[in-house]
Amino acid sequence: SSGINAEYGEHFQLSISKMKLTQVALIVACVSLTHGEILATLRGDIEELAEKFTSVFNDTSGVIEELQKTIGGIVASLDEIKVAQAQKDMDLAWQSLHMAAAAACRGSTPEGGKGPWSNSVIPKENNKKCIDQCKRNKDRKVCKAEVALTGYPGKATSYTQKVGYFYNYECDGGWNGDINHNEVAAEEGTILETGKTAYYRFCCCAKP
Repeated sequence: SSGINAEYGEHFQLSISKMKLTQVALIVACVSLTHGEILATLRGDIEELAEKFTSVFNDTSGVIEELQKTIGGIVASLDEIKVAQAQKDMDLAWQSLHMAAAAACRGSTPEGGKGPWSNSVIPKENNKKCIDQCKRNKDRKVCKAEVALTGYPGKATSYTQKVGYFYNYECDGGWNGDINHNEVAAEEGTILETGKTAYYRFCCCAKP
């Protein structure tokens, strides 16, 4: 009887052990399956994110290119505006000089140039005489005077400040050897240069 009980006990313990192994195997299988599902889910999420990123990147890439093109156009327009403004500044400076020269010619010829015809102002050429230059004009061939003038940029700040200088010459004199005194030969931008005094010279011509 005791032998049968011992055998039965061993058989029972073996059955318990097999059941435990089976449970462990099932648990491992479940865990493995769970991990596999998680990995599969993660893989799917990653692929979906990659597709969305690619889509957004492609869309953004087009927007960036368009934005860069627009900015490039704006920069080019600003450069054109700067060039145009610089040209306007020089044109206005030369016009101011011409008006000053016309005023200087008027003040130098109080007794001449009367009548229905206007008088003209022309730039003086280096090493030439105004009496000869006026003769080359089509109608206003008579020289009345030669003037040389210069002025300084900026607003005057006192009533004794020198804002410009001038000279009056006879029509058959006044040699100007310095190219900076010759508007035609000077560089266009020299009219805006500061720190250098240039006496631009002009001939005052009238109709006979």
